[in-house]
Amino acid sequence: MVMADMNQTDEMLEKLFETARCEVVDLPPGLLARVLADADAELAARTAPPLRAAPTRRTSGFMIVLGELLAAIGGWRAVSGLASATVAGVWIGFAGVGNLSLTTVDLLSGGETLAVLNLLPGDDVFALASDLGDFE
Repeated sequence: MVMADMNQTDEMLEKLFETARCEVVDLPPGLLARVLADADAELAARTAPPLRAAPTRRTSGFMIVLGELLAAIGGWRAVSGLASATVAGVWIGFAGVGNLSLTTVDLLSGGETLAVLNLLPGDDVFALASDLGDFE
C-alpha cells in the first residue's frame, strides 16, 4: 500500500489497525532495564548543580531599565533597524530631495510636478544655527 494512496476506505484502515493490535513485540531481556538506567543517569546529570557559580555583577538601575526597554522593542536587532532608519531620515532631511534627477521626480510624482518647495536650502542651515544660538 502506498502512503499517498487517497482511495483508502474505513475497512482498509480497520484491517490495518487490527493487524497492529495483534502483533505484540517482546523486548529483548534487559533492554528496558538498560534504557531506564540511562534515563536515570541523564536525569541526574541534568539536575546536578554547576561546579562553580558564575560571579555576580552588580547592575545599575539605568542598565536594568535599558535592558527592559530593549526587550520591549524587540532586542538589539530591532534597535539597529530603528537607528538605521533614524540616520537615513536625518540624512534625507538635511540633503533634501531637490537634487533628484527629473526622471526620478517624474516617477515619484506620476509625471506631473506641481511644485518643489525647498524648506531648508544649504545656505540657511548656518542661519538657522546662528538663530538657535540667540536663545541661550
